[in-house]
Amino acid sequence: MSPLTDRPATKPPASLRIWLDLLLIAAACLLVSAALFDFRVLLPARALALSFAAAILLGVLLRRAQAHASEAARRLAAELGESMQRLATSEECYRVLVEHAGDPILTFDLADNITSMNRAAELLFGWERAALIGAPAHRLFASESVRALQRWTRASLLTPAEPTQIEVMAVHREGRVLHLEAHAAVFRTGGVPAGTELVCRDTTARTELERLRADFLAMMSHDIRNPLGAIFGYTEMMLDTAHWLSAEQREVLLRINSNTRTVLTLVGNFLEASKIEAGRLLIDRRPVDVNAIVRRTADQYAAHARLVDIDLTVAPTPELPEIAADGLQVERITANLLTNAIKFTPRGGRVTIATERLPSSVAIVVADTGIGIPPHEFSRIFQRYARAGDRNREGTGLGLYIVGTLVEAHGGFVTIDSTPGSGTTFTVYLPICDWRAAQADGVVPAVTATALVQ
Repeated sequence: MSPLTDRPATKPPASLRIWLDLLLIAAACLLVSAALFDFRVLLPARALALSFAAAILLGVLLRRAQAHASEAARRLAAELGESMQRLATSEECYRVLVEHAGDPILTFDLADNITSMNRAAELLFGWERAALIGAPAHRLFASESVRALQRWTRASLLTPAEPTQIEVMAVHREGRVLHLEAHAAVFRTGGVPAGTELVCRDTTARTELERLRADFLAMMSHDIRNPLGAIFGYTEMMLDTAHWLSAEQREVLLRINSNTRTVLTLVGNFLEASKIEAGRLLIDRRPVDVNAIVRRTADQYAAHARLVDIDLTVAPTPELPEIAADGLQVERITANLLTNAIKFTPRGGRVTIATERLPSSVAIVVADTGIGIPPHEFSRIFQRYARAGDRNREGTGLGLYIVGTLVEAHGGFVTIDSTPGSGTTFTVYLPICDWRAAQADGVVPAVTATALVQ
């Protein structure tokens, strides 16, 4: 082809096109006026000429309108193409992020069928995605875990909720059991719920380690308690007033007795904490005389209180009604509160344990004149291994955790009233008729204690 044919068609300048449009419009106006007001336009020659001119004018105007419409269509098509390109780029970025994420990600439809999974999920479960896409969730997850996911999904469909964490169990292709933390979220298509997305984290090693630790503590606690109990019993027998002892011998036996009781309390707390964490804590509700438990516990700690020069006072309320509770666990609650009070009260201080009668509950009040607890620690002292006050003192941080958990398991609650430097008062409220009393001898699930702060 010649250079002339290859040269692109040139368009007249924009100003010239505007003037041509104006001239054509003026000519059209003149022709229409002549057709309306001059009768001579009815002559055949003039009518033919006017019709021909009007047709040319109409064609030019239609061509101009078509050119403007084509230009607008080209601009719209270009914008649409750019939007589609941006959407495709964004979708590709999201796909790459999901595919190469470090955590396994799976999606399920509303019928609990697997709809997608990333590379990390393939490595975790040992399956290629082609073998699992379209398979039911039971192919990977335990039945109880699938039911938990179903309950959460249905609740979220009725009341939209934030993504939550669910403990689930799954099975590897080779048959190994996997413990997972699954962060579940409902995803929507066009505003309509389409399924559930799970972002998983493998906690199998941690769960197994926790189980081994709990089993070891339970075994150790059981094996240590028996000889410690024997030592404690022998010292109690030797401290009996029927046996003559010198002052030095009695002081040594008191120290052995006190230290043995401390170790027994620590071992017992570890054992109870292990049961609570494993969900194996049993609450055997029977009629319980709270005053008798308080007196018995105070008698057990009287020798230790004298040894550290602390005035231990018991102030029970007479004619206190019996409550439906586990007497052994109520004694453990009282013992832990007394242990804390004596531990954090300096020599020459005072510890008081009392009972109160309320309309629907019985209260156990343990007050001391110790170092007190700062208000900002009220919300955390009932957590596991949390310690308040003087952290240089011996302890594991399990005593108040066990107190809070046992009180909650009985349907009660604990309040704190403390001023740093002036002492602390713990008040345990146990219902006289617990609404859960019908579940006696049942297993209490692992719960986290909650403190109501005054």
